[in-house]
Order: sequence, then structure tokens, then C-alpha cells
Amino acid sequence: MRKRGIHGKINFGCLTLTILLVVGGYVGYEFGRVFLGKYMFERKVYELAGDVAEDWKARRFESDGDIVNAIMKEARKHGVDITPDDIEVDRDRKRVLINIVWEGDIVLPYYTHHFIYHFDYDRKTAF
Repeated sequence: MRKRGIHGKINFGCLTLTILLVVGGYVGYEFGRVFLGKYMFERKVYELAGDVAEDWKARRFESDGDIVNAIMKEARKHGVDITPDDIEVDRDRKRVLINIVWEGDIVLPYYTHHFIYHFDYDRKTAF
């Protein structure tokens, strides 16, 4: 026998919880991918700055343009939307200085979050 009293009814608490989980997941995804990209990009550029500092004979990175190209390659790989104008490289015999500014928006329905990240790496050369 079928019960007639529960056919077609919804539990509003369960519906509210489901909507909150979906909205929270969407917001978490949008913010999380930017923060994860920032973290991964930051680690790679730190390693790249160390590689440039150890490259004291300028074999791998002959010019500052080569360093900028390597940074842009990592930026594309991690979803960081920067241009070569956002990157400043200063290299001399004693140190390597890399400054990067990443500016963008996280666009959600009814809300836009503007962020600015500054990456500053100052590595001393071994020689």
C-alpha cells in the first residue's frame, strides 16, 4: 500500500541546506582557484628567482627578456593573468630583483571582488 500523506512534499530545511551548499561551493571555487593560482605561481617564481641568482654566467637567462618570458610561461600555466608590463626585473652581479603585480577581479552575481597581489623577490647571488 502507498502512503498518501508524504507524496509530493518537500522538506524546506533540506532544500535550504542544499542551496547554501551549492552557493558556498560556487563562491569557494571562484575564490579558491585565484588563491591556489597565486600560491602555485608564487612558489614557481621564487624558484625561478633562485635559478636566475645561481646562473652567474648567464647561460640559461642571457637577458632580462628571457626571465620575463619564463615568468609569463609560468603565469599562463597557473592561470595568472599578467602582461610583460607588470613584471620588473633588475639583475646585477650581486643580486636579482623581480617585482610582479597581479591585479584582477573575481566576478560573482551581484558582487565583484577586486584583488591586487605584489610578488617581490630579492635573491643574492652566490658569487
